[in-house]
Amino acid sequence: MPTFSFISTTTLTFLFLFCCQTLVFAQYDTHYLKSGNQALEQKNYVQAETDYTTSLKHNSRNMEAYLQRGIARWHLEKYKDAISDLDRTILFNYKLAEANLWKGKSYYSMDSYKEAITYFDKALKSNTKKDSQINTEIYEFKGYAYQKLNNSDKTVENFRLALGEGSTKSAEINYELATINYLNKNYEESLKNLQKARQLGHPNRAEIAKKIVTLDKLIAEEKKANEQKNVKFHFQNPSSLTATVSNSFFDLEVCLESELMVNEVKVFVNNKEQDPIRGLTVTPSTMCAITIKRKIPLQNGTNEIRLEATTAQGTFFSDKANIIFTTPTRAENAIASMPKVWAVVVGVASYTAMPTLRYSDDDAYQMYAFLKSPEGGALSDNQITLLVDENATKSQITNSLSQKFSAASENDLVIFYYAGHGLEGSFIPYDYNGTESTKLLHKDVQDIFTSCKAKNKLFIADACHSGSSSENLRGNVKATMDKYYQALAKTSGGTALMMSSKAEETSLENKTIRQGVFSYYLIRGLKGEADFNADNIVSVRELFDYVQTQTRQYTNYRQNPELYGLFDPNMPIGAVRK
Repeated sequence: MPTFSFISTTTLTFLFLFCCQTLVFAQYDTHYLKSGNQALEQKNYVQAETDYTTSLKHNSRNMEAYLQRGIARWHLEKYKDAISDLDRTILFNYKLAEANLWKGKSYYSMDSYKEAITYFDKALKSNTKKDSQINTEIYEFKGYAYQKLNNSDKTVENFRLALGEGSTKSAEINYELATINYLNKNYEESLKNLQKARQLGHPNRAEIAKKIVTLDKLIAEEKKANEQKNVKFHFQNPSSLTATVSNSFFDLEVCLESELMVNEVKVFVNNKEQDPIRGLTVTPSTMCAITIKRKIPLQNGTNEIRLEATTAQGTFFSDKANIIFTTPTRAENAIASMPKVWAVVVGVASYTAMPTLRYSDDDAYQMYAFLKSPEGGALSDNQITLLVDENATKSQITNSLSQKFSAASENDLVIFYYAGHGLEGSFIPYDYNGTESTKLLHKDVQDIFTSCKAKNKLFIADACHSGSSSENLRGNVKATMDKYYQALAKTSGGTALMMSSKAEETSLENKTIRQGVFSYYLIRGLKGEADFNADNIVSVRELFDYVQTQTRQYTNYRQNPELYGLFDPNMPIGAVRK
């Protein structure tokens, strides 16, 4: 006969009450959360705190309630309690940008300005959606924090960024900028800021009017005093204000004559600003104070070049030089047919789902700088891509590799350098979230290498478990690059994979040398220390032998680089300038 199981009436009643109680708790949680939000919106912060606390009694894992209670407590000046709530949301990776912003504001309100800036910077990194409202508030508070720390440069930088994001405090910020510029004796900028603050409705209109009168007098006195002083630019190359060239880059050379202290020089090509020249040590002199040299990219036809010198007394302008770029001759086309180098350089130090590294980003910058130098081939901007931290997502890395390597022709060299975390069979991009789909698999990189037409291929990885995976130049610079590209043309090619460690090893960083150990010796080797046969060319084999020996010795054999693949051991990677 079948057997029947019976549940007692008492048990059924208990289960029914338990389910009902759970449902009621969930309803209370939602009810008090909504009630708290309404109170917060109405600026009834005491009631908001009470409602959020009640909501958390019913659901202690409601991160939204912790976040909003932290905000309410900040308004109630309970800054330490606010930080405690915000730490809970940060621990669970909940709305990191907003939580770090309010944590920074809490430290700011407690006069801990350096700590505040730390969390404002974390909020910026966490704001992956680029929420303009959050960015605006971050830049505003960072500006005020730096102002409290008497760092006027950083104050101005962040205030300007806040204005660029559309700050609602534009009148107040312009007023603060006017004060800073006045103290720095930048009277014209101070006047512009005051006029803007008045236009935007700043309440201190009478005071602003008085300051404008004072500034007008100071600017007039300054101009009169500077009538006897001057800043002049003398073009050395080109020797006249019009020149015709057949190279796509031009070696600009300008002598700066100045009776004033020059803070910065800007170079404009076709009205587009190049990287400014800062950190000048220009002693006022009637002689040539400093010679400015720049490699200028040219477009077909006429290119207008002008310079601006910024002093405390104002801005001075050069004459306009016109460089006409014509179609290259046959001989120049023959030079253009020489091998080219294409590179993608990646460095990831900051992660959300992995421990932060110290120097991976710096390692990438140094590799990039080497490849841009004559010793590394003087790669132009269209031949190299640098991806660091938030720019080094999986899609950006693979897209950059595909784009650069597909541009390579048969005689070229392609280089992929990666510094960051590595897991078995993969590298870890910035947007890795712990899932398999967000890893950059060794196979993905291998497929791109395989499909590339270039006969010379080099892959350098400084990561844990990495083992599982011609210009118009003069003098010794030209000789260095000519020798490098001639050696590259002669190589029989192949694919070389240089890994910082064995598959089971960890790649080490060191605070003494402030780099990853492997990358530190990699750069030193490329700069000439690996040129064992003294032929002024650093080959793959020479570079690896040097890096392997030095890395092993420095780490006491805890890290052992590996090199494998089918390749010409004489494949050149760098040249040594005599």
